[in-house]
Amino acid sequence: MKFRQKHEDFIVNEILDYELNDNGNYSLYTLQKNGIENLKAISYLSKNFEVPTKEIGYCGLKDRHAITTQYISIPEEYGKLSLDEDNLKLEYIGNIKKPLKIGKLYGNRFEIIARAINKNEFLKIADNMRALSFGAPNYYDDQRFGSVFNGKFIAKEILKGNYEEVVKILLTSYTKSEKKQLKDLKRFIAKNWGNWDECLEYIDKKQIRSKMFRNMVKSLTYENDFKKAFKYVDNRLKELFISAYQSYLWNECLKEFLKEVIPKENRIYVDYSCGTFLFYENIEEELFCKLKEMDFPTIVSDVEYTDSEKRIIKAILKKERIKISDFEKLDFGKLKYTKRPIISIPEDVNTGTFKSDELNSKKYKIALEFSLKKGSYATIILKRVFNIL
Repeated sequence: MKFRQKHEDFIVNEILDYELNDNGNYSLYTLQKNGIENLKAISYLSKNFEVPTKEIGYCGLKDRHAITTQYISIPEEYGKLSLDEDNLKLEYIGNIKKPLKIGKLYGNRFEIIARAINKNEFLKIADNMRALSFGAPNYYDDQRFGSVFNGKFIAKEILKGNYEEVVKILLTSYTKSEKKQLKDLKRFIAKNWGNWDECLEYIDKKQIRSKMFRNMVKSLTYENDFKKAFKYVDNRLKELFISAYQSYLWNECLKEFLKEVIPKENRIYVDYSCGTFLFYENIEEELFCKLKEMDFPTIVSDVEYTDSEKRIIKAILKKERIKISDFEKLDFGKLKYTKRPIISIPEDVNTGTFKSDELNSKKYKIALEFSLKKGSYATIILKRVFNIL
């Protein structure tokens, strides 16, 4: 099974409930991106139209490896803007009263093509598509865990006081998509770990512009204090570290809950970057009706949970070898309390037919369209359908 072989294979359209107002102080636009990272596109608009990035409102981050259409707001004082480039288009819609903010959307509409399908998979995929009316567990998926390397969560390492490990992850771990200059730097630091003078000299020689890397290495050069060096990490990154670990704990809590209600014969496990997901192959109508009305809270240190929630949270924290009170040790960022639906149910599902795949010899492709409410991951639905559960 293959996804995203072309950007056109993954199309995302944001669903926003808005009301135009001729007297509104903010202009509403659609922004279409093709293969461009969200914040990079916002930065480009900022420079191109001389609008401060903080003045550009948006509801959510969209996938880079896709064609995406989302809404943004810009104060009316900057005029009616327009852009029509190969991979970036901006179109004015009208005026609204308030700027857009993160999370203030209804959901997203997805148009996805799955490729490299074998003929012997047709029946199972078709069955799984029909079963989408029963939804799927509402896990956070891999996109949430970009800061996790080799299964190590930076926030967890901080809770354990392992600041050297934290700094080592930040200064030496990299992904395939990172720029060559940064990957080369991280390889050099890994090879010369502890020789901070040499690392700082390398940064200056290669004219690497990252303030974070330079300041961290400079701090280590003069004080060799990993906790102090961590203070130079951007606060937005620190928030991501907390969010990643909190999301992982929520996934584990959901899996633990599902073990209590899903019979063993109906459990299916699917791997992801931080462990395994538990899906249900079949589910009784009565249980489904119960689950679709339920949610589970994120773990924070200052909330009183129900007895059943406490039992599950305690079991997961025991596996992690941490206590809920440990989160009070974090001297940066903040754990966010929210109640997340237990299952995600696609709406307005449309399925195509199996067709010959022009990109993969002797294989087939199929199109799938559906809408999801905000916060749910299309890739979880794809795992439900195409991992042949």
